[in-house]
Amino acid sequence: MHVNHTSPFNGFAYAAPLLVWLLAWAFMLMAYESISLGNLALLLVLANAVASLWLRPLASVLISSLAVGLFNWSFVPPRFTLKVDLSEDALLLVTTLAVSTVISYLMELKRQAADRASAHQMQVLAAQEHVQSQQLRNTLLTSISHDYRTPLTTVMSSASVIVEQVGRMPPERIGQLAEVILEEAQQLHRMTNNTLQLARLDSKKFDIPMNWESIEEIVGTVGARARRNHPKRHIEILLAESLPLVRCDAVLMNQLLDNLIENSLRHSDEDTPLLIQATHDGAALRLGVQDNGCGISEAWKERVFDIFQRVEVSNVPVDGQTRRGIGVGLAVCRAIAEVHGGHLQIADTPGGGTTVWLSLPISEQPEQPRELSE
Repeated sequence: MHVNHTSPFNGFAYAAPLLVWLLAWAFMLMAYESISLGNLALLLVLANAVASLWLRPLASVLISSLAVGLFNWSFVPPRFTLKVDLSEDALLLVTTLAVSTVISYLMELKRQAADRASAHQMQVLAAQEHVQSQQLRNTLLTSISHDYRTPLTTVMSSASVIVEQVGRMPPERIGQLAEVILEEAQQLHRMTNNTLQLARLDSKKFDIPMNWESIEEIVGTVGARARRNHPKRHIEILLAESLPLVRCDAVLMNQLLDNLIENSLRHSDEDTPLLIQATHDGAALRLGVQDNGCGISEAWKERVFDIFQRVEVSNVPVDGQTRRGIGVGLAVCRAIAEVHGGHLQIADTPGGGTTVWLSLPISEQPEQPRELSE
């Protein structure tokens, strides 16, 4: 049992013992004629023991002494005096006070031990968080040193060629190199944005501004951006009718869908379509990004959402290029889904490929403003 002892002036710390003593005293008064004096003293010891849960030792001993004196005055012959006729009754009073005192100090020792254990546990948790932070830092630095270096090297080499060959290089070649620079810069932007967003979402102090958003607008914006960035890919959008509004952060939801789409595009052939779909069943809204790529094995369907995890679908990438990224894109997606009360799930696409489903709870819809008649 955990009791708050942070302040000796806590009103509850004195109200609770007083209530215990009042109840015990009322019972002893009612049962005085039918219960022996020794049993009444046991009830007093029990009341003192329960009261010591809230009181510090000194206060507990002082109030227990007052209670024993009042017990002597009320029940020990001769009643309504502080005299004691029988030596057995005097021993009973002394024993009652001694037992109450011992219990008070034992409770204090228990509280101190609990405080030390709690402090030790906090130190252990702090040490574990520090170790995890260092491991995350080391892993992040390792990933950055490898995965950030590749696009940076490509950007620098392409820019160097343009600078060195200025005036002698045909415009078509300059355009090709500029396209390479743009693609690598976009990859760097995505990796940086995902890494920073994951750090923000892991922070306990991060407050997400939730607003009522139209999922049609979010999907339309993300789909248009994907078609613009990948003009050679066929991207289809299929939305159910009468989709409800979703209480979410539109910026985070855009990033989640961007990551899912980019991930599907990287792991599927250029001649295969990509489907973005949305439906609902009254309790949850489901957003799906479906591709016809290589698919993901059962062993990786959960691990793929862990940070710095990159599934190897085959020894040779589909597009003949090295898979890029530091393995935080899907981790960010899961973090965004969780802060919105939703979850992500990976399913196999019929005929081959992967479908990632995002399920979001549907809240009670806001009242629509009435149209003003002229």
